[in-house]
Amino acid sequence: MRNLWKRFWPYFAAVVFWVAVGVVCCSCDRGLKKEIERLREELARQQQYVPLEREKIRDTVFMVTQKIVEVEKVKEVLTDEDKELIKDMNAKISAIESYQKMGTQTEAEVTLTPTKEADDKGSSQRDSLLRYNDAWLDLKYNIISSNLQFRFRDSLAIAVEKEYKRKFLWWRWGTKGYQVKAVTFCPYTTIRYNTYVKKK
Repeated sequence: MRNLWKRFWPYFAAVVFWVAVGVVCCSCDRGLKKEIERLREELARQQQYVPLEREKIRDTVFMVTQKIVEVEKVKEVLTDEDKELIKDMNAKISAIESYQKMGTQTEAEVTLTPTKEADDKGSSQRDSLLRYNDAWLDLKYNIISSNLQFRFRDSLAIAVEKEYKRKFLWWRWGTKGYQVKAVTFCPYTTIRYNTYVKKK
């Protein structure tokens, strides 16, 4: 028995050594994967504070471009407000595949013009209403009652573009990531932030 042990001891030690190396490598790999996922989640949380890349198209329309952050679990990057909103929408947080949140700001400076009406005697007199109308904005202000009525129209166009890992001539393959491109058509509106999180 002792001879047998002496004979197979180097093999047994080698097997134990390689098993230990495998366990250490797997635990390091698992630790690195957890750290990478934690960093992805942090990036997704901070994405709304990153300055947007803006580009002017069609002479008056501004487009913003931002990378999509892919995470293992979308619920890990949602704020408490986002979770409450999803619950109010009667959706299960664990079933969410992607989540997008966009903030806009609308600011305009317009000149209100008084309208004139003819009275019973045929003379025109100044009306108590001031108005402004264009393709996006309707304003009506009553001077007497100090009542302001407004109607605002806007459209958003959102496209998700795939980024390819490799390109050769006109062939493209592999997926490097995704970019979301958002456009607001109203010249008074600015997209302040855009957050898009997608489940891997």
